[in-house]
Amino acid sequence: MPGGTLSAYLHGREHYSLPPETVVRLALDVARGMECLHAEGVVHRDLKSQNLLLDGGGRVKVADLGSSCLVATGGAEKRTSPTGTYRWMAPEMIRGRRCSRKVDVYSFGVVLWELTTCLLPFQDLNPMQAAYAVVDRNARPPLSPWCPSAINALIEKCWSDKPVRRPEFSLVVSVLEI
Repeated sequence: MPGGTLSAYLHGREHYSLPPETVVRLALDVARGMECLHAEGVVHRDLKSQNLLLDGGGRVKVADLGSSCLVATGGAEKRTSPTGTYRWMAPEMIRGRRCSRKVDVYSFGVVLWELTTCLLPFQDLNPMQAAYAVVDRNARPPLSPWCPSAINALIEKCWSDKPVRRPEFSLVVSVLEI
């Protein structure tokens, strides 16, 4: 894709520099793409800014489905070994427990946090330390004080430790469209 990865776009910028309307536009592209995948029963399992590509018009496309799997759209869970990237990985995936499409919602929350900060999640930790912090201390990256409270609230819902408390992507899309 001509625009490269969302990661390169974000991490080449000054911290906290994306205007809220750009954050929402990019986040909506990701959420709509994930809503479509989930509607087809596909769980991405490695949603992160490196797997989100920008086209020539600055629109985000979800990419790299190499770790994806099919799960019944009714919410059935599937046991999985840790697949993905620790900085974006849901706690239940890190633990190797049963997981559902809500692992992608957790990862989306981390991507949304990246959009609001232009920072690497847990940048002061190596990947294993980040995983340990998420699982054993329920750690999350600090929310941006400059981000609108509604977006910070959505981030917190998405990266809830309890998958049942995480919204479906249809709700994420409707929140972002307001």
